[in-house]
Amino acid sequence: MSTSVRTRPVTTRLVTRRVVNTPAKRVIASLALLGLLLVGWQFVPGWTNTPVYVVPPLSDVLKALFDPNAFPRYLENTASTMSIVLTGLGIGVVAGLVLAIVLAQFPTVYAVVFPYIVAIESIPKVAVAPLFIIWFGFGMPSKVVVVVLLAFFPMLVNALHGFRGVDRDQVDLFRVNGAKPLQIQTRLMLPAALPQIFSGLELAVANSMIGAIVAEFVGAQKGLGVLILQAQGRMETAAVFALLIILSVLGIVLNLVVRVLRRVVIRWEMTAR
Repeated sequence: MSTSVRTRPVTTRLVTRRVVNTPAKRVIASLALLGLLLVGWQFVPGWTNTPVYVVPPLSDVLKALFDPNAFPRYLENTASTMSIVLTGLGIGVVAGLVLAIVLAQFPTVYAVVFPYIVAIESIPKVAVAPLFIIWFGFGMPSKVVVVVLLAFFPMLVNALHGFRGVDRDQVDLFRVNGAKPLQIQTRLMLPAALPQIFSGLELAVANSMIGAIVAEFVGAQKGLGVLILQAQGRMETAAVFALLIILSVLGIVLNLVVRVLRRVVIRWEMTAR
């Protein structure tokens, strides 16, 4: 009897927590917070007599965002920026994953190469962006190189951490049973490292957006970064905020794509087992 009496409050607390922390409750709380922030954005600048060129009200930002005359420019420059992001992201992610596989497979190569990788990673990529402009010009290649570097290192470090974290006893067991190196990589190390790989991919996506905009700030002929600089030069703060909203939406969409891909791939891998 004493045992059952003791366990009832614990069970009740667990059920209560599950009810409170349901996805619907979290979505409602998030939307309520967003609504509060938007209302504050609309009215606080007026209440505090903040100049419009410093923080415009939300209505001015929405007017600039949905301006029919500006929409073609937004669309064209968004396509330019996203082409840079996706191209550099794809190259950087694939290169980082391949190099991580090689370094994990050959410890001697890892010991020799990895210190240089750390040294290169420690250099701010924004600082070398002007060099890429000099080497590759103001076109798309210089921007892609910046994005590649910013996507490459998160993928490399996270994937390498995942590969090197695989239990060596399992690797030895695969070898004893006659598994070839490629089978060890595809059937053991790669599935085990999937969480770290997708963590690196999420970081790579965020860095790619940053890299593309910074590269466009340094020197470009078109892109969302160019539009931001032009709006800044004209003191059109509402347009700057509108462009930042576009960038944030693009970043959220890319992040959601990665999260959905993570769930699908990991669920498929677990089912395949």
